[in-house]
Amino acid sequence: MPKIIAPKIPSSLTPALEADFTDNYTKQTKFTGTFPIRETEQLVIDQSCFINVFFEANHYPKMDLTDVRFEKSNLSNLSLYSSTLHRVSFHDCKLTGADLSDSLLHNVLFENCVLDLAGFSFTKFKAVNFTNCELTGAEFESADFKQFSFQKCQLTDCLFSNTSLNGLDFTNCHFDKLTASIDSLKGLKVTEEQALKLATLLGIVIE
Repeated sequence: MPKIIAPKIPSSLTPALEADFTDNYTKQTKFTGTFPIRETEQLVIDQSCFINVFFEANHYPKMDLTDVRFEKSNLSNLSLYSSTLHRVSFHDCKLTGADLSDSLLHNVLFENCVLDLAGFSFTKFKAVNFTNCELTGAEFESADFKQFSFQKCQLTDCLFSNTSLNGLDFTNCHFDKLTASIDSLKGLKVTEEQALKLATLLGIVIE
């Protein structure tokens, strides 16, 4: 499992029930409550926390997050494509259908999160860990994994087309089926039972 550098957040933060993103830059703030629907591009958030926050299907492409922690928040269907996340952690969050495609994630932790149908296609991951997460139907097409791991995750129906899984370990994860080519699976560590499932999915007949 890669070593993840945790967000560097000061102990004293300015409380805010709703974000004021008029200047597109926010720092050292503790957010709570519901964020109404809005569209904002190139938003920058630094050294902040989101605790028990509900995002109402917001559209925040090209967001820049540095030293940010999300806890018990609902980010379902949030659009964050082409964003940059550095030293960011998600704990007990819901990100069903969230779009983080074509993004850069560095030193990012997802822990006890629901990420069904989340989009990570064309995203670059470096020092990223998913721990005890639900990822059914998540898409990782043409993703780039470096210092990356899944730990005790549900990966059924995940899409890994054109993505190298070389060096990854799925042995403590679960999947009934997933989409990946033979080339994508080279170097992937799996259990014997998982290997049989993959062989069946690839059309290999075992007698």
